Amino acid sequence: MHIRTAAIAVLAAGLLLTACGSDQAEQRAKPSRAPSDEFLGAIVDHPVHSWDDKGPTQRELLAYPPKWCEALKQGHSVDYLFSAAQGRLYPIGEDWGTEKSDAYQVLIMAVKAYCPPYHGRVVQELRDSGVY
Repeated sequence: MHIRTAAIAVLAAGLLLTACGSDQAEQRAKPSRAPSDEFLGAIVDHPVHSWDDKGPTQRELLAYPPKWCEALKQGHSVDYLFSAAQGRLYPIGEDWGTEKSDAYQVLIMAVKAYCPPYHGRVVQELRDSGVY
């Protein structure tokens, strides 16, 4: 009787381990979301009200994150990014604009999606400056 109980316990443990292993394999096999999809989804979830009347096209908007990430990688600050004299990467177009508070939110969403290692640094910089 004890052998049968032990065998059932071993079989159950084996099945449990197999099930856990297949869940982990499935999670690893699932493709992650593209940064552009994550970023645009965040914009939809947290609308930018300064774009209510007229905003950027997806193409215009998606041009910013890689440039922001590259500048952050080089060690530049948010002030540098948005400076008209330095980074010149403030989110603005010929026929649309972005309020400063919205621009900070857009930057945070972009960094989170495109270059997450810089997210904490950007948020801390904005907090330290009192704008976030």
